[in-house]
Amino acid sequence: MIRTQGWVIDEGWSGMAGGALAMGAPAAALHADLTELVTRLRRRHPVIAQLARYAIVGGLGTSVTALTFLVLRNWFDSVPANLLALIVSTAVSTEVNRRFTFSGATAHRWRSHVQNGGTVLFYAFYSSLVLIVLDDLAPAASEVQEALVVALASVLGGLLRFLVLRYWVFATGPDGATELAGSR
Repeated sequence: MIRTQGWVIDEGWSGMAGGALAMGAPAAALHADLTELVTRLRRRHPVIAQLARYAIVGGLGTSVTALTFLVLRNWFDSVPANLLALIVSTAVSTEVNRRFTFSGATAHRWRSHVQNGGTVLFYAFYSSLVLIVLDDLAPAASEVQEALVVALASVLGGLLRFLVLRYWVFATGPDGATELAGSR
């Protein structure tokens, strides 16, 4: 047995090559080790940490968009249902990104509105074009297939939106303070 930083490694267990983590490690030590690791990663690689949180929000936002689209699809054609779903999910995801991805950063008010409008316009044209092309290529596509194609296409625009949010809407100076704090 080897003990290191609260972990107990049992080298004699034959179920795994190279040793196995025994259940003797205290949960508090495991939690402390994971918390320390996450804190170090956030300090060393803040953009990667933000991008990971943005991906979580983006995945949830894309799911909300797809579900909203599927619900609205009962009453509307694909393009109007998509536009309404985009408006709702963009507004919600921007606020969730502000709180979670960018740690409650203060947004420059007009930049946030421009970003929301720009995002809706971009995705409205982009995803509507995707739906039109899908209809031409596969006219018998189901609503679920339409939602999946739009969700997959939205991943490409997500990276651009992350950059806009990070470097323009929630822009921070070297000390971490919002650059335009005094200009609101």
